[in-house]
Amino acid sequence: MTQRRSAIQTVLAYHEATKHSVESIRRDARMLDFTNMPRPWKLYTEPLPETPLPAELTRTGASAGAALGLAEGAADAEGAEPTLTRLASVLQLSAGITKRLRAGAGHMYFRAAACTGALYHIELYVISGELPGLPAGVHHYGAHDNTLRRLRDGDFRAAAMEAAGLTEPPAAVVAYTSTFWRNAWKYGNRTYRHAFWDCGTVLPNTISAARANGLRAEVVTRFADAAINDLIDVDGATEAAVALVALGEGGAAPAASVPARLGLPIAPLSRSPIDYPLIREAHDATTLSEPPPPPPAEMPVRPAPSAIPAQAGVSPPAPLPLGETPEVQRGPPTLEEVVLKRGSTRRFTREPVAFEALATMLDAAARPTKLDAGAAGEELNALYVVAQAVDGLPQGVYRLRRDGGELEPVSERETRGLAEHLALDQPLGGDASANLYFVADLPAALERLGARGYRTAHLDASIRAGRVYLAAYALGLGATGLTFYDDEATEALGAPAESAITFLIAVGRPQPRLARRP
Repeated sequence: MTQRRSAIQTVLAYHEATKHSVESIRRDARMLDFTNMPRPWKLYTEPLPETPLPAELTRTGASAGAALGLAEGAADAEGAEPTLTRLASVLQLSAGITKRLRAGAGHMYFRAAACTGALYHIELYVISGELPGLPAGVHHYGAHDNTLRRLRDGDFRAAAMEAAGLTEPPAAVVAYTSTFWRNAWKYGNRTYRHAFWDCGTVLPNTISAARANGLRAEVVTRFADAAINDLIDVDGATEAAVALVALGEGGAAPAASVPARLGLPIAPLSRSPIDYPLIREAHDATTLSEPPPPPPAEMPVRPAPSAIPAQAGVSPPAPLPLGETPEVQRGPPTLEEVVLKRGSTRRFTREPVAFEALATMLDAAARPTKLDAGAAGEELNALYVVAQAVDGLPQGVYRLRRDGGELEPVSERETRGLAEHLALDQPLGGDASANLYFVADLPAALERLGARGYRTAHLDASIRAGRVYLAAYALGLGATGLTFYDDEATEALGAPAESAITFLIAVGRPQPRLARRP
């Protein structure tokens, strides 16, 4: 119990030390050293067996709404045969390259899911049994050339299942890691939060792509860290597993123990990586030595702020079918179309969005994440909306009821200036039609889940936000994740003082790339 309490205190201290304020931002005004910028890919320096994936993206034809679980469709079926083509579709729609822009003498590559600073520090590994076209083994997904490289030969699913507490054999276990320095180059100690923000925005793509391909996908956040890290050959310090997905249904997994690390040589990330002790301390505090039993079913929840009058709620209208707005009526876009179109909006027009469109995005955000097959509960994050330009909704701050059926006003006020200031004084926050804040009751989450709950709360929020990203682009709108002044934002939202903001996403109408901001 003392060790558990110490770990919780370490995580709370990390969170407090990495809060943004006007003063902390001024104090940390530093120039980025582009001569020490990390490379965007993990590169092995010795030849490994390769399985190139199909160059053309598999077109499932599943609508974005069906893939997100917001509409009925072909994507509702599970039990399809796991094949290399279907696995390739999932990997490409999760972390593959979707576009490139010329930058100086080279190119800047953009991926399927959003990432803070476009630094793409989330790597994917596949622990699979034998699939048609793919030998059993542990593989690394190279996004730069869309290739699987085999790190280990053999079926190690049983070892991964034991580390993750899984009972039904999946076709494969996908492990998601963060290479901390690749993000800390720009964001310093706050990177440990970003590890789960950025992994969480990848996961809805994975889940949606799996559903579109008829494959089961179960997210696992509580696993024995060292066992998974050793299995995929990462050191657990500079690169570490942060989430798993059990993908598809496989045959019986032969018994296998976790082998020792291979220590495969990789190319240096940059000239001189910098160590951030706070990241190491927070990560050590949240690690598990073995898969824990499921947490208690009940999640302690503090009452909502009394300033919110329940009878004054605003019921959103029925959500729009994805792909239909009051201005444009067309067939619903496919998941592949949405992922290829998605990007992080750099400018908003300040024009209003339909209330129904906001309701669709809130619907996407409010649905259960089913982390660890629901064991983590569904009460980890509340959702607040700072509305600036939504047809039929007065400007103000609102809180979405737990049942997702009503917006309760916290305060009605002019919010353009407030939203811009809270979002680190970035114009994007004020120009957006609405800002969606995910807020966790951090003490309650840690009390129930231990220090590991810090990871889970952030993943829960970012998965929900990742769905908002996809829903926004399916509606022909734009979205972008933003950072924030922690305590000022908590106070402005009317959330309890001990709450932690776990994600902020701004939504609205994107400006054409060459248009000027008014």
